[in-house]
Amino acid sequence: MKARKLIISTVLLTILTILGGGAAVQSQEAEKLKPVKKSADERFWDVGDGTILDTQSRLMWMKKDYWQLQSQWVNWYTAIEFVQRMNNKKYAGHTDWRLPTPEEAGGLYERRKRNMDKDGDKIFMDRIFPQGPGWATWTSEDKGKMAVVVSFKDRGGKDYQDKLSGSDAFIRLVRGPVS
Repeated sequence: MKARKLIISTVLLTILTILGGGAAVQSQEAEKLKPVKKSADERFWDVGDGTILDTQSRLMWMKKDYWQLQSQWVNWYTAIEFVQRMNNKKYAGHTDWRLPTPEEAGGLYERRKRNMDKDGDKIFMDRIFPQGPGWATWTSEDKGKMAVVVSFKDRGGKDYQDKLSGSDAFIRLVRGPVS
């Protein structure tokens, strides 16, 4: 009976040690995601490394879009190259950056929030993102010569545009969802 209690105690102690170590690892990961700034509704966190965490979707967005970083328009093919370049650079310590899906990009559109695009026009995106981005973003959804662009202007929405000559030629990369 004493041997059985000793075995049970040892097993419980081992489990608690493992769980305690796991909590420490989780808490270290959470430390990385502590915000330096939160949006007014606390949905978005600026984590201070050039990224914004969406606490609802758990997606991590680049804080600045291609226009803000390069001051250039971008076609869909260049957007794909930009993804590879940011992954090769390990932007913000990560190698899993990608184009957002239309649904993910559409999640940034919030009619009750106001920001300003590169031309000084209003876009409906949280102000935790710096002013001056493009008014739309390319997405990962494509068919032949066309790809979906999601707009942050007016009523928002998505539209297929030519991958090479699309007029709403901007990109904001995403990764995740993060745990």
